Amino acid sequence: MAEWIRHRTSPIVNRVARAIARVLPYPNLFSVIGLLLGFLASGFLALKLYSLGGVVLLISGAMDMLDGAIARAVGKVSVKGAFLDSNFDRLVELFIYLGMGMSSSALYIPAFLAFGFSMMVSYSRARLEGLTGGNRPKGFEIGERGVRLVILCILLILGLPVLALAVVTALALVTFGQRMLVYSRFLGRGAQG
Repeated sequence: MAEWIRHRTSPIVNRVARAIARVLPYPNLFSVIGLLLGFLASGFLALKLYSLGGVVLLISGAMDMLDGAIARAVGKVSVKGAFLDSNFDRLVELFIYLGMGMSSSALYIPAFLAFGFSMMVSYSRARLEGLTGGNRPKGFEIGERGVRLVILCILLILGLPVLALAVVTALALVTFGQRMLVYSRFLGRGAQG
């Protein structure tokens, strides 16, 4: 699903990134801005300002889309940039769910589960790529990070934090299960790096 969305939006994102890159050709700057906005969104969520937190998180996600597109536009794609971006993404997720858990005792466990299964989705792919030298099967996945982030933002903007966590947890759980099945079969066929 995320690949389909990426395919549809990438021409627009690339056009915007090229325009921005003429003025600010620093992709890592956008990674840092996305991280800082994620921390700010977390604070709003902790204060039960769910709609505002959702808007700020959506802008943080836009920065995350732009950093890679700007790097490609200015020829600054690097392993270091990809490493920073991936780790910043995980930090934003950590603080978003921490902020939601802090907002209400009723959200402690739902936020923990959403965060835990989101991490397992990321870890399963990272571990597979580490074992296979970057090889992995391509295919439809229902709840990749981008999809979960957009749904989370929309439901937060609508003021529905409990539903947001429930949907994100369900999507992450299904995607993790899907990856376990598909990746296990892939490794069973002797995939190597």
